[in-house]
Amino acid sequence: MKWVRGATLGRGTFATVNIATVHQTFSSDQQTPLLIAVKSAPVSQSSTLQHERSVLTNLDGCPHIIRCLGHDITTEPNGDRRYNLLLEYASRGSLHDLIRGDNAPLQEPVARRHARSVLLGLRRVHDKGLVHCDVKLRNVLVFEDDRQQVKIADFGLAKRASTKADSGDGEFRGTPLYMAPESVLHGEYEPPSDVWAFGCAVAEMMTGSPVWRGTEVKALLFEIASEEPLISEGLSEQGKDFLRKCLVKDPAERWTAEMLLSHPFVAEEGGMIEGGGCACPVDSPTSVFDLCPTFATEVSCSSMTASDFGVGGGELGGSDTTAVASAVDRICRLASGGRLDWSSGDWIFVRGAVESPVSASEGDENLN
Repeated sequence: MKWVRGATLGRGTFATVNIATVHQTFSSDQQTPLLIAVKSAPVSQSSTLQHERSVLTNLDGCPHIIRCLGHDITTEPNGDRRYNLLLEYASRGSLHDLIRGDNAPLQEPVARRHARSVLLGLRRVHDKGLVHCDVKLRNVLVFEDDRQQVKIADFGLAKRASTKADSGDGEFRGTPLYMAPESVLHGEYEPPSDVWAFGCAVAEMMTGSPVWRGTEVKALLFEIASEEPLISEGLSEQGKDFLRKCLVKDPAERWTAEMLLSHPFVAEEGGMIEGGGCACPVDSPTSVFDLCPTFATEVSCSSMTASDFGVGGGELGGSDTTAVASAVDRICRLASGGRLDWSSGDWIFVRGAVESPVSASEGDENLN
């Protein structure tokens, strides 16, 4: 596929995203759009993008997941070689952009529709034996059509689901604000963790505010680990019940994506919704994924005790003490010790940059 790189849409830790125009001969078959998004990184630093391509290839065919259109390597005018992941272009940005742009939460019928679409995508992810590990509003992209279709994106942190014996690999993944209690306490990132993050995202869709209001990382993580999430009383009874099913502290009791699709909150008027062409048999991924980059920072936690963790002021001993100490240590390693700016995330977005291309690069080289 030949394409011309255009304006920058966003910059993140591992990649830059540009809009690109596809050469006319490649877009004339109506399978390839004229405008695409190109996610790029230096070849030497492209393991995350290559991992994401493997995941998206495994998930191909689901209309609720961003579509990968290909990949290539280009040589830039300055001589740098870049790995490029070619993706569908979502002209409306993310759900986060939509809510912040309107400075208001979504109306409940719209939130229901978007929640249903995301659930269908998550069902496909989980049926394929995968975990997204970073479900949030910034990673749900909005397309320009009559119903503002949404799709799950950014699979760079995705991993294989583990057996019970293997769960809890100790890595730090995702965004603290959306982390499930078991991820904070035990490093478990499994399908129930995606459902928790999804519940946080749906609550934010309908209220315009995060479920957790903390601004200091360590305090936020302790709150997630030890407190019940606050569900707004202003929501409908169906909405509140739906969120309660998502935000169960015990992952074993939390509803699955498949179960949530039967909830009245995401049911189509007149009947339950169909799979939308996204159902698939449960099987194992065919590719072996690289370990994803992780984040961890150290802060001083010498003054923390079991009571700080919300366990109570009584004497603890044996395995209880060990478990609490382990959780405290884990949260300390995860926390940055700083204050969080929820107005910015992993990506710096430059919206409205859809004018004619500003630089050119043809993606016609093959990967070795």
